[in-house]
Amino acid sequence: MAKYLQAPLNATSKTQRTAFMTVSRLDGKFGMDKRSDISIIAGGLSGLTKCINLEWSPVFCRAIDAQPELSPEEIAANLFQELHDADVRYVDVAINEKGRMTYEVTPNEVAATDEYQQTVTDKDVFLVAGGGRGVTATCIKEMNAAFKSKFILLGRSSLDFELPAYALTENNPAKLKNAIMQNLKASGEKVSIKGLNSLFKKYVAKKEIEETIATIKVAGGDAIYVAGDVTNLTIKPELLKIEKQWGKITGIIHGAGRLADKLIQDKTEEIFDNVTSVKLDGLLNLLKMVNINELKHLIMFSSVAGFYGNVGQSDYAMANEILSTAAHLFSTNHPNTKVTAINWGAWEGGMVSPELQKMFEEAGVSLVNHPGGAARFVQELNGAYHHQPQVIIGGTLPAGISDISGDLKTHTIQRNLSLKENAFLQHHVIQGSPVLPMVNATAWMADSCVKLFPDYKLASIEDVKLFKGIVFDGTEKEVYFTKVKEQLKTADTIVCEVSVYSKGAKLPLNHYRATVTLSRKRTEKPIFKAPKLVENKIDGATFYKDGSLFHGAFYQGIEEIIAMDESQVLLKCKAPAVSYEDQGQFPSTSLNAFFLDIQYQGMVVWVQKYHNGANSLPLQTLKGMVYEEIQANKSYYVHIKIQENTETKMIADCTVYDDNEDVILFTEGAGLTVSRELVW
Repeated sequence: MAKYLQAPLNATSKTQRTAFMTVSRLDGKFGMDKRSDISIIAGGLSGLTKCINLEWSPVFCRAIDAQPELSPEEIAANLFQELHDADVRYVDVAINEKGRMTYEVTPNEVAATDEYQQTVTDKDVFLVAGGGRGVTATCIKEMNAAFKSKFILLGRSSLDFELPAYALTENNPAKLKNAIMQNLKASGEKVSIKGLNSLFKKYVAKKEIEETIATIKVAGGDAIYVAGDVTNLTIKPELLKIEKQWGKITGIIHGAGRLADKLIQDKTEEIFDNVTSVKLDGLLNLLKMVNINELKHLIMFSSVAGFYGNVGQSDYAMANEILSTAAHLFSTNHPNTKVTAINWGAWEGGMVSPELQKMFEEAGVSLVNHPGGAARFVQELNGAYHHQPQVIIGGTLPAGISDISGDLKTHTIQRNLSLKENAFLQHHVIQGSPVLPMVNATAWMADSCVKLFPDYKLASIEDVKLFKGIVFDGTEKEVYFTKVKEQLKTADTIVCEVSVYSKGAKLPLNHYRATVTLSRKRTEKPIFKAPKLVENKIDGATFYKDGSLFHGAFYQGIEEIIAMDESQVLLKCKAPAVSYEDQGQFPSTSLNAFFLDIQYQGMVVWVQKYHNGANSLPLQTLKGMVYEEIQANKSYYVHIKIQENTETKMIADCTVYDDNEDVILFTEGAGLTVSRELVW
């Protein structure tokens, strides 16, 4: 279906929003819920959709996994919501009885001092598909160096011939091809490019496989090669003979794979079958060759092409996502087997051409080097990871490609706000009513743009203005609209004018407005040389206890005021970590709104001191430059330089910097409205 929908969906996207959505009913948790009876084939829909998301940037793509026990009405209601989601950053979404879920990748640093629980011994026998050469061979050679095991190497290449003498010592590809050609000519045979390449590949395969076997044996292990097609295995008799000599097969390493990169509309049924059968039929056939109840290890080579999607690899991505889903299922049903689906990043050399490697490097995608990748493979055999059936090793791939083609567009996003859905508002109460902080509204406008253009980062937000704040006093509107009007779209920069409004009696009621700039790459962080001030430190907790600041725990972050005089303030601040549940409909992504509010609190404290106790509230921001996301639970310094000060207004420039004096955020023209009548 996708193949034939490519043209109409992309063409229609020029005039209206188009969508490609897939729905599976694995378990409502992406196949990770430890159920014993899920249909793993449906896991491939996610891989397909993530690839299409990259190939068809103008089309909204979403893969949903719904819990089977949910009623058709519940699933339908959720599908309707997902179909109209304004956030294009996520492709995978799960729906279950707890609500809506997405996932994040968590880096796991492995220290040299970490305990290693050895699970492989010299008595273990591994059946290895694709293990004679390439990446898989690199991994098992490293594995053998550590454990001295036995390996049955399975591959399609035949070794049943003798290499000619000239091929034994020649390792230069160009020279070997030339030697083959000269030998063919000397023997009177007709030379063709196809025949030349066929012989070259045959000779290279034999040399690489024999080198792998020799390396394993020299290092103290043992290996034997068995020729066979993993998609149609008939090697059971050979395996029985080997098992009589070595013992039962205790592990499978499924490293076989095949690529045929083409855009979805150019794929053929033959290409699809060739690519997917190696992974899927291959896994089933390998399992048929052994007693699965005696398996200690099942290791499958999956790919980040499945986890993130990749252009031209829809079939490969589907197959690998099914493998990853199979890993969770097999681990659940066979808890004594160490199951690992390794979603490999791209390896240097291997299947990555120099041109593709350059493209990856320009996109900031790191490649797996052979020594490091092999060492990580051995690390994954650690018994401490027994209950981690899916991992990523190596660099990620781009998760989204923004649509910057065609005319400038205007996007209108509807949001239904509810006080009960936003627990954080109870920490920002003025005169008895929860008030949406100006900083959260600013982050709302910035994030609305970031969610539409997933491979751009927030660079700046300018001319932020408050017209009418949102106060939850019972008279607030339920429905609000965010209008994102594109002003400029290039490969490097996107500029949007953003406004938030609600429907008034006759005309729209404006609440906030700003201009947001996104960039492919952020500007290098400048260095801030803080002025030497006479320190007169004040504990920040004082201001929250004595009522100077009304903010609840989520917004309490002034650790201390280091110095303050008539022209400047220097603070040390730390934003608390607020859960996604408590952040409700305003999760901090590109801007940490809680820290921004804490920054403004320093200005409020300054106004109270130099305006005889008058209070103040944020009113506007001329420009904010973002150099890096501000993290929760991390201390930063905030320098506030007063630029303008009158009875009714104070304007300052704020610089947020870290211990290295790197500027994280610079706010120019942060304005407060000052009033002696204002009370908390």
